[in-house]
Amino acid sequence: MADKKNNPAPAKAAAIKAGGKAVAIPGKAAKGAAKEEPGKGLSYWVEQAVQFLREVKTELKKVTWPGRKQTISSTGVVVGLVIVLSLFLGLVDYVLTHLVRFLIS
Repeated sequence: MADKKNNPAPAKAAAIKAGGKAVAIPGKAAKGAAKEEPGKGLSYWVEQAVQFLREVKTELKKVTWPGRKQTISSTGVVVGLVIVLSLFLGLVDYVLTHLVRFLIS
């Protein structure tokens, strides 16, 4: 028989302490969280979308964007690595194709 002190029922607890951090249980609202009311209209979703976009705009203002020189150099590194890796994989494919043909014939 399971001990209820060591194995709390998920239906009775809103969160479980795990390693000192509260972990939310799926399907359960945390204390103080707003409960979603069924049948909310279109205006609710529009309001939520507008609020989300405002928060996105605020967060994008905090981003430190790279300068032109850094962007060009990073792009060059990426393009160079793509070329080198594609040549390497092409060479490996070529060698393995001829090896398999040799073994089959």
